[in-house]
Amino acid sequence: VAAVLPASVSGSVSEATIDSAGNVVTNDNSIDESIGKREELKTHVLNLSPYRSDVYWDDGEYGVLITTLDPEESSTMNTFLGHQFFVTRHGVKEGLFDDEERLVFKVGQRDQTFYIPKNAAPSTKLCQDRFSICKDYSKNGACKRSPGWMIVHCCESCDEELNASELIDPKKRCSKEQLNTPEPVWEAGDLNKLFVNWATNETMKDEFGLEVLSSPEPEKYDATWEKAADGAPWVVVFNNFLSDSEVADLIRGGEMEGFERSTDQGAINEVGEMEKVVSKTRTSSNAWCMHSCERLSGVRSATNKIEEVTGISHVNYESFQLLHYDKNQFYRSHHDSSRTDDTPAGHRILTFFLYLTDVEEGGETYFNKLGLAVKPKKGKALVWPSVRDDNPNLWDARMFHEAKDVIKGKKMAANHWIHLNDYHTPNDWGCTGSFS
Repeated sequence: VAAVLPASVSGSVSEATIDSAGNVVTNDNSIDESIGKREELKTHVLNLSPYRSDVYWDDGEYGVLITTLDPEESSTMNTFLGHQFFVTRHGVKEGLFDDEERLVFKVGQRDQTFYIPKNAAPSTKLCQDRFSICKDYSKNGACKRSPGWMIVHCCESCDEELNASELIDPKKRCSKEQLNTPEPVWEAGDLNKLFVNWATNETMKDEFGLEVLSSPEPEKYDATWEKAADGAPWVVVFNNFLSDSEVADLIRGGEMEGFERSTDQGAINEVGEMEKVVSKTRTSSNAWCMHSCERLSGVRSATNKIEEVTGISHVNYESFQLLHYDKNQFYRSHHDSSRTDDTPAGHRILTFFLYLTDVEEGGETYFNKLGLAVKPKKGKALVWPSVRDDNPNLWDARMFHEAKDVIKGKKMAANHWIHLNDYHTPNDWGCTGSFS
């Protein structure tokens, strides 16, 4: 497959006609027969629409992201005769249309310019197949294997099997009745019971090096942080939680998945897709441990170990988030849950954070409202709740934290976010905003 690479804009424009309102009247799709199949061509794209737009090369599957264009921005791509591109709203695979006709650009000329028109917008028809491969996926059983992804991306192909044209509406698809949501894993008082059990369990101390840093009763539970105060939230570490092989496989899994610049959660569209927004307060890279990564023996072992100590099944867990911080990278103050959460999976009730490297200087996890800093150490687990013991449906506003700047060395880490309710079923049905 020929490479398609962004470059700076140059050359002539105007393979299209633009009306007085800035809309495209024609995009020239004719083919210049004099162009050889191996001749590299420069193709320009100019975004006249109000949307930040992603341009994908159509690889016959779900596309390869080539460039992102802000309104009025342009880009040049090195490409070849017959290559085809499609355009989506940034951060999701929601296609942009011109008067209900999908924006697709096919390269057929030298120095060709395509326009994303001023009136480009998502289609008003929610149930459609976004990719040419949808029908093949449907025939191979993907509608039942990955219902959420298929309903959103291949709605037409799954309509007969799943009633996708109805379930494209997230209010219907993600109702507790549709998902058969089980009872929450915690009730009032269960948070405290778990941490008390850890703090009084000699096996936890002997096997995993449990250390209480902060607790509601610091003297009773031998909290080691010198500023621990009565009524404070629980924060504990397991100083030797991971084996070397578990650490190695978690790092390997991140390399397999590929680290990318970390993003924040953006707006949610009509079908339940959550936009990925490049963060201004988070400069790390991350990857999500799925598929082959999750099958690594050390990754399975780490998850099993967390299940054993928490007593909470992995069906309540998000996939491991794998993190990479280089020098001067950080994640400013944030909370792992939200003030209210009425989604099917419910609040993130626990963060089980694993350090995969020592850091020479910096990189501490710092709890802003407590003034507590935890230094990274290879194999150590840091655990804190994000909700209140008296009502796990409410967040604990004291648990804001940040990843301090790495001053010297690098920091690698992994975490499971554990939810109040089953997470896997809503995720399978496209009810968590993620469609990986």
